[in-house]
Amino acid sequence: MNDVTLGSGSLAGKGVYAARNFAAGEVVVAYQLRQLDEADYQALPAGDDLFVHSFGGQRYLYPTPARFVNHSDDPSCYQDFDRCCDIALRPIARGEPVTIDANAETARELSTFLGAYEYALKHRSAHHLAALISGEADLWIDNEVARGGDAVVAALLRAGLTSLSRVEWIIGTGRWKALCSTRAETNLGSQHLTVLLKVLAGNWQIVYQHAG
Repeated sequence: MNDVTLGSGSLAGKGVYAARNFAAGEVVVAYQLRQLDEADYQALPAGDDLFVHSFGGQRYLYPTPARFVNHSDDPSCYQDFDRCCDIALRPIARGEPVTIDANAETARELSTFLGAYEYALKHRSAHHLAALISGEADLWIDNEVARGGDAVVAALLRAGLTSLSRVEWIIGTGRWKALCSTRAETNLGSQHLTVLLKVLAGNWQIVYQHAG
């Protein structure tokens, strides 16, 4: 953390600042994400849940200082998700805030969730589907309703959903809730699918779906 320092900000009152000058393209903050299962999540110290993000239906905890990099509409860095680092978009002067566009992070959370969901549907994997669907989920399909995670998984497998296309995300209440509109291929042909997700215990989960 020699290249950056912590100061005041909007993430638990903290932000990250450059401790030296950076050139465009330099790695400013590098980090390793810690994967969490539900037991790990529940055992986190108070407040650490704010720094958990969900990619591909899996929880990950951001370490210090990466967890305190603030959002900006004019960010100084972009996130390289494959390399797990924040990279300077332009020259950053010593003492300047290190910022990112947090909307890109939320977009990745949702796109990777949908990728995991489509994989589970294509492979007809009840195990993988169950991990992505809330135990309290509801599904309307073929004019019938399935209530509860197990019933929803069984109904999806019977419907034979295989692929998703024409995806549109509507994020209505920040990064904790999202609505997806998509086309789904099923045993009955192409259907419109509406999916409502919420972050539950640190993980994106499907809580409601409507097909038809």
